[in-house]
Amino acid sequence: MTDRYSTMDRADCAAFLRETVVPEMRADPDCDRRPDDEPPTYRWLNGRYPGLVKHLQRAFDASPASFYRERVLADDADDADDGYDWGLPDDDAAARTRERLDAHLEELRYRGHPETTIRPYRSRLKKYVRLYCDLHGPDVLDGLRDESRRAAEIDRAFAVCKVLDRTLETPAARRKYVEDVRRFYRELHDAGYVSYNPMRRMETRLGLDVPEWDNPALAAADVEALWDAADSARERVLVVGLCGWGLRPSELAALHVRQVVLDPADDDYPYLDFRDGDRKNGPGTVAMLAGDAVLDRRLDGVADREGWTGYVFPSDAATTRHVHVDTLRRWFADLVERAGVTVRDEPPTPKYGRRFWYARYGEAVVEVAERFTPVAEAQGSADASVVIENYLSEADRRMHLRRVMAKSLADLFD
Repeated sequence: MTDRYSTMDRADCAAFLRETVVPEMRADPDCDRRPDDEPPTYRWLNGRYPGLVKHLQRAFDASPASFYRERVLADDADDADDGYDWGLPDDDAAARTRERLDAHLEELRYRGHPETTIRPYRSRLKKYVRLYCDLHGPDVLDGLRDESRRAAEIDRAFAVCKVLDRTLETPAARRKYVEDVRRFYRELHDAGYVSYNPMRRMETRLGLDVPEWDNPALAAADVEALWDAADSARERVLVVGLCGWGLRPSELAALHVRQVVLDPADDDYPYLDFRDGDRKNGPGTVAMLAGDAVLDRRLDGVADREGWTGYVFPSDAATTRHVHVDTLRRWFADLVERAGVTVRDEPPTPKYGRRFWYARYGEAVVEVAERFTPVAEAQGSADASVVIENYLSEADRRMHLRRVMAKSLADLFD
C-alpha cells in the first residue's frame, strides 16, 4: 500500500531500508545479495515492498538500486563535516537536544561501538525526536528536568510512540524503538541531564509486553553486530560457538582440541565430537556449519603457548585447565557492550545466542518440511513431516537440515 510510504522523505526511506530491508535480506535464504555490498534485486524488493519501490520512483525519480547505493552503501549523506542533520527546528531548545544527541553518539563511539550499530540506532532516535517536535514543539528535553511536568511528558512520549506504532510493521520493530529511545533517556538521566525517564514501562501502555514464558533470543542483526565488533579469534569463536554451533556456555568454555574434527574423513562438515560423555544431553556430535576457519586460527594461536594442554580457552591461572564459564560470560558481556546490542532493553547473556541457534534450527526444520509438501500430497498425507520421517533415512534428514542451516548461517560468520 503506497499510502504508508507517501509521507517518507529521503532520510525516512534510507532508515527504512537499513532497519527493515537490510535485516530481511540477511535473513532470507532466497536473497542472493549481500546487503553490505550490493542492493537487493528489483524483483526481490518489489515482491515485498512494492509501495516503497513506487514511492522512490515517483517522489525522488530514483531506481531502488541507485537509491540504495547512495543512501545505504555510500557514506551517510547527512554526515557532513558540520555534524549530523537531526532534522530539528532552528531554535535554542532544539539546539540543546542536538547537543545531547551528538554527545551521546560520541560517547558510544568512545566506548568502541561500531558505526554499523550506531547508524540504525541514530536513525531511530532521529525519527523519534522529529516526531516529538512535530507533535509537541521543540522542547524535547527541557521538560524532563521539571518533576511537576512528569505526567504530561510521559503522555507526550506515549503520543509519539502511538504514531510510530502505526508506521512500523511488527511488535519487534516497535519494541526496538522504545528500547533505543529509553536507552538515550536513561543515559541522560544517569549523567544528571534529566530528572526522569519518560519511556519507563512504555511497553505496558503500548500493549507490547512480552509474556514471561517467551524466552528472548538474539536476532540475526544482533549476531552480526557481535561478529563485527569481535576483534580477536577468541571473541569470534565465542560468538560462533554460541550462535552458530548452539553450544552451552559451559561446553564452549571447556572445549578441547581432542573434540575438534576439522577435516572429517567422509568429506562431511567439520564437527565437534562429544561422544566421550562430555555433554550431559543432546547429540554426540555438533556440526560446525560455519566458523570452522576461525576456530582453526584460534587453535593456531594458543598451540604455541608454553605448557598448552589442548583447551581452546586455556586458563591463565591454571595451565592444566580451561577458563571458568563465568570468565566466558564476562567476555560476552564486554563484547555485547562494545557492539551496542540489547534485547528488550537489556544486555543479552550467552544463552540468548544458543536460543538464536535453536530458532534458526526450527526455521530449517520448517523449510525442509515445506520442500517435501508435494511429495506428501502425492502420498496422500496432509503433513510433510510424515514423509520426512517415513521415507528419508536419518542421514538424509540430517543432510537436508544441515544444508539449509549452513545457508542460513553462512552470511553471519564470514
